[in-house]
Amino acid sequence: MSDYDHDQDPYDNDDDEKFYEETVYNEEYHIEQERELINQSCLDLELEELEERQIREMREEGLLGPVLIKPGESEPESEKESPLDHPAGETPF
Repeated sequence: MSDYDHDQDPYDNDDDEKFYEETVYNEEYHIEQERELINQSCLDLELEELEERQIREMREEGLLGPVLIKPGESEPESEKESPLDHPAGETPF
């Protein structure tokens, strides 16, 4: 048997109207969505800062060598041609 309710009118708009009332027409819903986006952005920025601080500390401790980026490049040469980026058995020459 199917989960479909055969007695329900397929053109009944009660569910649609309920959805719109809970989301589209609901100012609190939009405010909560904005708060969630802001919180996620803050978490992303915090993570980025922690990663940068960890890299800086590793360099200071001598665990990570300095990386030079030429003007106009988005990532260092050493990261662009990493052998790990190529499938096994394929030589990156």
